[in-house]
Amino acid sequence: MFHFSSASLAALAKCHPHLQAIAQAAIRKVDFKVLDSSRGRDAQERAFNGGFSKVRFGDSAHNYLPAIAFDLFPAPYDWDNKQAFIKLSKVILALPEELGLVGLDDKPLKLRWGGDWDMNGDIRDGWDMPHFELYPWRKWSKKSKLYED
Repeated sequence: MFHFSSASLAALAKCHPHLQAIAQAAIRKVDFKVLDSSRGRDAQERAFNGGFSKVRFGDSAHNYLPAIAFDLFPAPYDWDNKQAFIKLSKVILALPEELGLVGLDDKPLKLRWGGDWDMNGDIRDGWDMPHFELYPWRKWSKKSKLYED
């Protein structure tokens, strides 16, 4: 069985309870790290300026507390190993239904993966393989608050 590092646990602690439940269930099936969850203004602007995010502060699902998005890095830890990201995504995306998680309006919880932004099963639009967010994140953001660090 795999386990989280203290850094992963610290990032996970800032996440929405649904994301925490999903990650805790997933770590029993596949090894991964939680790289990021809530990002304040400075961290989001650094991500934007460094080319790691396409949006500025306030326009990212990472900018809320509790976080409504997290970034996960699958083992073996190789940014070029798309198959590891795809394997992890299959585990993560199946868990809301397996866990019986309910989303907004009492409908089943949906996640959006950065490997398939338009959620059509085609990963050619997937430039952000580590990213998972509660969907639709802008509606979820109304139940969170902006994270000003």
